[in-house]
Amino acid sequence: MGNLEITQMDTNRDFSFLKTIREVTGYVLIAMNLVRDIPLDQLQVIRGNTLYERRFALSVFFNYPKDGSSGLQHLGLTKLTGVDVERGGARGEGGLSPLLRALLLGARS
Repeated sequence: MGNLEITQMDTNRDFSFLKTIREVTGYVLIAMNLVRDIPLDQLQVIRGNTLYERRFALSVFFNYPKDGSSGLQHLGLTKLTGVDVERGGARGEGGLSPLLRALLLGARS
């Protein structure tokens, strides 16, 4: 699979198909979504053969409503480790939960 971009999704979407993704050869971009849960439970490796903005293998930012209420709380990246992000860095900004922030910081090492 090439890149995985999940952007501008509202709360009325069925993302259950994402549970089956194990590898992304390019980058993963998760941005400007209103959902609380994006189930990437089986994702093990992001190869980063292509990078978002030529810099990031994993980029997660601004996943919350404009009113500031809570947004993305769960990515389910339990099988992804910092070693798995093989090329490029990880980026996370804007309203990240502490758990998600810790995951992204771990992916940078």
